[in-house]
Amino acid sequence: MLFWDDNENVLRNPLVLSPNLDGLTRLFTTIVSTDYYPLTYISLALDHFLWRGHFFGYHVTQTLFHALNVFLFVLLVHRWTGALATAAIAGAWFAFHPVQVETVAWIAERKNVLGMTFFLLSWLAYLRGDQRGRLWALLAFTAAALSHALVIVMPALLVAYECVIGRTGPRETWRRTWLLFLPAAFAAAMRVAGHAESGQLATPFRSATEGVLTMVAVAGQYLNSLIWPVALSNHYTVTAVTRLTDAGVLVTVVWALVWLLAARREPRWGLFAALWFVLALAPVSQLVPHPTLRADRYLYIAALAPFVWGARFLASRKLLVAASVTALVAMSWLRMPAWRDAKTLWSDCLSKNPRDVVALYSLAGRAVAEQDWPAAERHLREAVRIKPTFAEAHERLGGVLAAQGKHAEARRELQEALRLKPHLAEARHNLRLLP
Repeated sequence: MLFWDDNENVLRNPLVLSPNLDGLTRLFTTIVSTDYYPLTYISLALDHFLWRGHFFGYHVTQTLFHALNVFLFVLLVHRWTGALATAAIAGAWFAFHPVQVETVAWIAERKNVLGMTFFLLSWLAYLRGDQRGRLWALLAFTAAALSHALVIVMPALLVAYECVIGRTGPRETWRRTWLLFLPAAFAAAMRVAGHAESGQLATPFRSATEGVLTMVAVAGQYLNSLIWPVALSNHYTVTAVTRLTDAGVLVTVVWALVWLLAARREPRWGLFAALWFVLALAPVSQLVPHPTLRADRYLYIAALAPFVWGARFLASRKLLVAASVTALVAMSWLRMPAWRDAKTLWSDCLSKNPRDVVALYSLAGRAVAEQDWPAAERHLREAVRIKPTFAEAHERLGGVLAAQGKHAEARRELQEALRLKPHLAEARHNLRLLP
């Protein structure tokens, strides 16, 4: 258990720990933890009942869902391409790529694996091509949207598939897909409402230009992670980009040129993979403000069509395919120990970016839980030195100083926290407790 989002979604969530009829009603009528994922929380409640609080069981379920998704993805690729070798290669890359470690290891990402299951089932039903298949596709997609908001891109992906791969006309494409936009719109509205309620809709950028350039650079970073998955982290510090000549933007431009050159061999699949990648990342590309600018888990859907295109491209190069799968398995195996617990996770993050204030703050939280006050103080002082406006770090530092009897310093830190964010109730409470 990582005590990151797991504590809020699992450990302290009464709707998961003590499910009942009233709780089931509340799951479908309220937003929990900034999001509306009733089927995900039902899944976690069933896990709690099945495993009796032993968190190893949650990881078993998570892994089984990922294995099921691999199987469904292989079926989908075979339906798309009719080539078993392509389906097997794409499935192996999806199964063992190290960017998947975050989704499978983090219990709070149950939404990702469960949403993907219904997402893939919906695709398979849709490809039946008849009215019954489209009805089952709608039901499965609705379940996906009640599991994870990032699946809302599916109707747009279907349109891209029909137009580019199926060569279907616009009117027929719309006739086949329009109903799926309804649950997508509902899930999008609930996501915006949840983030507005939690105050997460504040834009992290000073201008629209800065936002576009930064997310263009992030797209290049995602492609780097897919092609050369080294230095992966559970948290990335993204630097705002203000110039077209920034190195991050240029990397993305280079990747786009490479993509165009490679697509000359199979232009339709190259275009479809590009559209899929861009559309799948759209919900987390700051079209609606979101505090996390980059995360490995966002590639769980976005990487699917690029994997298929790459598998079609390399299917005849057996040695290269075998080497790539072996390398991905080895990299994932080396990545997994970082996710053993909160201390190893955030220590790994800090080793890759010593200026990551979220890692410093989180490590301080683990030190507080262990009552290692000097370590907690050291991490928090470094966090506020790097980011003086980090109100929560000032608040936690005030509590740590108070626990060590440094009351004057604690008062200053708590007052600074309240100056930065007057609504911090814990800072106000701790300030009243000081002698």
